[in-house]
Amino acid sequence: MQNGPGQSGTGLLAPELRVSAPCVEPLPAGLVAASASSSDASVSVRINRHPLAIAFAFGLVGLALLLFHIKTPPMMFYDEGYFVPEAKVFILGPNPDSHPQQEKPPLGKLLLSLGIRAAGDNPLGWRVASAVCGALALVAIFLWTYLLLQDPRLAVVAAALTVFNNFWFVMSRVGMMDAFLMLFLTWSLVAFTASLVLDVRVALRRFLFCLSGALVGLAGACKWNAIDTLAVYVLVTFALWWIARHPIASAHVSLSSCADRIRQIGAPVLLLGMIVAPLASYSLAFWPLCRVIHQPFSLGEFVTIHKSIWHFNSTTISNPYITTPWYKWPFNLNPQRALSYLVANPVVAWGGLAAMVVCLRRFWKAVTFQEGLVFLLFAANYLQWAVTPEKGLFYYYYYSAVMILGVTTAVAMRSLPARVFGVRISLILLMAAGIYFLRCYPKMTQLDAPWDCALGCWD
Repeated sequence: MQNGPGQSGTGLLAPELRVSAPCVEPLPAGLVAASASSSDASVSVRINRHPLAIAFAFGLVGLALLLFHIKTPPMMFYDEGYFVPEAKVFILGPNPDSHPQQEKPPLGKLLLSLGIRAAGDNPLGWRVASAVCGALALVAIFLWTYLLLQDPRLAVVAAALTVFNNFWFVMSRVGMMDAFLMLFLTWSLVAFTASLVLDVRVALRRFLFCLSGALVGLAGACKWNAIDTLAVYVLVTFALWWIARHPIASAHVSLSSCADRIRQIGAPVLLLGMIVAPLASYSLAFWPLCRVIHQPFSLGEFVTIHKSIWHFNSTTISNPYITTPWYKWPFNLNPQRALSYLVANPVVAWGGLAAMVVCLRRFWKAVTFQEGLVFLLFAANYLQWAVTPEKGLFYYYYYSAVMILGVTTAVAMRSLPARVFGVRISLILLMAAGIYFLRCYPKMTQLDAPWDCALGCWD
């Protein structure tokens, strides 16, 4: 018997990660013409045959990059002073004289404690879990872009821009919650996109959709701002469900095909994936905490913990000298010296914003799934800070939004000429991003003198 649409027996981890043709549009004529040379074609074939190998190669390179000199500084810095002691509660148990303070949900601190168990109560132990999660997030970025665009070279561009993203580098080398948040968010995006584009059986499609909800729930169990990505999932799912029943003339074939996948998943599973799975995974993440603090895993304790988290984040007055309003983040060029001289790589951040304009223009002409998704993800992860109840905002909060911009650049490039004056645009972008990253590298890595000023000193 022949399989119906979207019901092929192709496995999720097949060598080519097969995507059904209608859901991902073909390359524009300019890109096809530019990639016609035999050498380019052979490279594309090699990458296309081994996307998983390429993805995990990025992960290994990223992990090596993150681990180098990670023991510096030798003392806790920035918010490690909050999170490392809280993580050690999972190892040593609570202080019998006080109820453990909760600044954030517990899952990220549980993962941080695994690093301390493995490497010891030292700088490596405080930061190694973040580095591993940062490397895995890099793997997810490659796979997500590959699924979204079905173009291996654009997936390489997105992953390479992530490597040169100063936010990814700094936030994956510090014992804070953001690397854990990004781990679950990026893999949730992989599962969500796979459920809409992979040529798999309906049962597997439904599993992937529910998995994306469970993973975003785990992201929320690291930091509450994962709720904005879940809101994007709900909005996109509802829009696709509506389009499946009320086709619109301006919708691109990619959007219509994804709408058909949503219809295949069915309303009960959609509700399960977007409501039940996130709530269940989020709630279960609190069970280990209740166990180690010798409190019942009950609704009352659940409410008590959440009151503590809400009170801390909504009432704590931050130092005004290290806070930055959210609307200034995209234009900031002053490094956050207390946090490894964190400053955005303008090629990634500003180039990504320019790419977003290209994506919006394309979306205006023909309602496309890829452009719409990256815009909503960036807008949700950035504009959430305009309505947050927190008293002070920090520049590093831009992390989850700026991580979307490298993928946005890859999405925009598929509708642009591949070359300018015979030189690949991707090569120009990666060289520029790499040069700026190297300019920042000695300070971000906190190298000792004279290497800290090897590429120029910062005032």
